[in-house]
Amino acid sequence: MGGYHFQLIRVGVKVPPALVMFAIKLFCLYLSVTMAATWIAPTKTSTDPMRSMETAAADPIRINGGQMVNETVPFQISLQAQRRGRWSHFCGGSIVSAQHVLTAAHCVEKMKVENISVVVGTLNWKSGGLRHRVVAKHVHPQYAMSPRIINDIALVKVTPPFRLNRADIGTIHLGGTDRIGEKVAVRLTGWGSTTPATSSASLPDHLQALHYSTISNEECNQKGFRVTRNEICALATHGQGACVGDSGGPLILAGSRPQLVGIVSYGSSTCAQGRPDVYTRVSSFLPYISKVINQDLA
Repeated sequence: MGGYHFQLIRVGVKVPPALVMFAIKLFCLYLSVTMAATWIAPTKTSTDPMRSMETAAADPIRINGGQMVNETVPFQISLQAQRRGRWSHFCGGSIVSAQHVLTAAHCVEKMKVENISVVVGTLNWKSGGLRHRVVAKHVHPQYAMSPRIINDIALVKVTPPFRLNRADIGTIHLGGTDRIGEKVAVRLTGWGSTTPATSSASLPDHLQALHYSTISNEECNQKGFRVTRNEICALATHGQGACVGDSGGPLILAGSRPQLVGIVSYGSSTCAQGRPDVYTRVSSFLPYISKVINQDLA
């Protein structure tokens, strides 16, 4: 799956902070501009990502476990950018109010609101659903990418309001301030890349899902990341994980009332190679989320 920051730090290998920062900024620019344009106008000879997914159903190293979502995911949205007169998916997000989407700060920090739209009520980002115009964005004031990625959270406001009376459009429960621990079963959904190389991303048309488990922040740090208490890590087997295009998307506790616990933030430079995915911990930001929504709707 896909669309997140990548991390150049490897266990036992020291990379100069300036180089890491430069690489991350270069990648984010590539994601929001260059790749968006590429996704818009694929050539007729390019590989069909849907065909690739269908034929790779038995491939054990396929990104995100090869599960296509068939049931409605009312809170799932596609953030899309307009390039060359067409809309293209670049990040995910979750509906948290009648007019707000929760996503990652790095998805929208450099974007102009007039160039972004939100598509809801569909499993296929290219067709169906309803498109909403973005009228405001709120990037966390303490968001930073150096010396480490922190507070990677943002909200965008849309118009017209979401049609929450529809069965295929709805908000996601944010839960309380209890911290999710390790070895908790979680689910990631998104339209992220189905190939491991971030430089050659191949986005599926149809929404994908990955069921895996959280790990402790201590274990995550041991595997080469520098996470804070405001982040969650999850780890699957080799060949499964988030990738380019999944950024901002939801990590949830499934059940009769799904709960949003994480926002896709960053990972390693090559996806799904047995290293953790890092998520912004939603429970750490509930006051911020409420403040933004209340101010916007006042």
